[in-house]
Amino acid sequence: MVNIKQSSNIQENRYKAKPIFKEEKEFIESHMPEIASLPNDCWIVGGSTKTVYLDLYSNKPYIKFKVENGGKFIIQKDNRELFKDYVPVTMSETLNRESKRVNELYDNCVNRLAEYVSEHPNKIYKISHSGGKDSELTMSVWNDMLKEIKFIPDYEFIFFNTSNETSDVYKRIKQIPNIRIINPKIGWRQWIKNKNYIFPSVFRRSCCSTYKEGQATKTFDNNVEIAQVLGVRKFESTKRAKYEFLMDTVFDTQLFGKSNLPKKWIKLAPITDLQNIDVWLLMLIKKLPINRRYLIGSSRVGCLICPYSSVYEDELIKIYYPYQYEWFRQAIIKNYEIAKVKRLGWTEEEWTNGAWKAPMCKNYYLLQKQSDENIKLYVNLKGLSENMAKKFFNRVCGKCGKPMKENEIAMFFKLFGRYENQVDNRDVLCKKCVCEQLGITKTKYEEKNMEFIEQGCNLF
Repeated sequence: MVNIKQSSNIQENRYKAKPIFKEEKEFIESHMPEIASLPNDCWIVGGSTKTVYLDLYSNKPYIKFKVENGGKFIIQKDNRELFKDYVPVTMSETLNRESKRVNELYDNCVNRLAEYVSEHPNKIYKISHSGGKDSELTMSVWNDMLKEIKFIPDYEFIFFNTSNETSDVYKRIKQIPNIRIINPKIGWRQWIKNKNYIFPSVFRRSCCSTYKEGQATKTFDNNVEIAQVLGVRKFESTKRAKYEFLMDTVFDTQLFGKSNLPKKWIKLAPITDLQNIDVWLLMLIKKLPINRRYLIGSSRVGCLICPYSSVYEDELIKIYYPYQYEWFRQAIIKNYEIAKVKRLGWTEEEWTNGAWKAPMCKNYYLLQKQSDENIKLYVNLKGLSENMAKKFFNRVCGKCGKPMKENEIAMFFKLFGRYENQVDNRDVLCKKCVCEQLGITKTKYEEKNMEFIEQGCNLF
């Protein structure tokens, strides 16, 4: 039998872990009765595939399971027998062991922020709070920073209400003294209705620019020196990996190719260098408020309905927020009907269970192999002529050679003409090359794409 080893340091594959609280423990046990009961003080990592660890230091996982669309929990790895004689490091022991290290990290965050604010006393500081753990820690850093400096800067805590939150978020926000709540002109549900039930997806996520980033520039004076203090961290995602403590328009332009930040504004990210596990350890050591969404099992707090949420999170929503989930389910059924999703090969049940998040043809691999059978199948799915259907198979960009997505092919023929039943030797171009040829931005391209989809064009 393999021996379980215990390291003196946190295992690297636990840097993104969160504690399993009592409510989540019961949730997992109820969906996998075959595991009997989980031990206390476990940690969990992952999205739709979850790995459970007995502590932060063991060299092997306790169990690993996957959640499929529709809510089926499947055990992929079961190491419980290996841990029969293993003595895990308890939560209290973990906090004692890591306290000195993470408190030093915390003090560095406070000191760096104190130094900047002391050198820029005349800026107006807007400290964002989402109700989540990173915001809680950032607010704590700010409040401790105020004790270090010898003056009170012009500042306020702010909450951008997306209207797509849970009562747990609003309950926490209202507990924060003098926080400024910025409400949208149009609620998220009405926004979805106004867009004819076209939902955001991992390919087109306009909701964030509408309800988060876009709200700030519409609310505050663009010509005043403002410092936004944010709880963003470089270890959250690959997109944020290059984030720094101070970010301005020059930084944004170099990183993203453009900046939506007013020239007189900057962004400060005091906890940017902290790992997810560091944040959790500090939350527990400092006894900061923990949103109920984390207690029941969510790894993030923010919009309830989000294309980036995992199937695991979807199951939590069904159980703990049934009324909001039912509204979403009815709305996504309307989306299925209005957008004629059936032509993509998805059933209504598959669509509502998660296929809506990445709206592409179910038979994506079908387009990689041109055969009479596949062409006929695609004709029936899309309602296209056979001649037009053939144009979607095995496409690479005629200019850059990049393999093309189905949506890009559709956009090319919509913008430049179908040329049905005639010789068509044109180079079909991808999104990037179309934008270059037409002299338009990617944003404009995406807006036109959404417009064509909303019109019900059968190319899409």
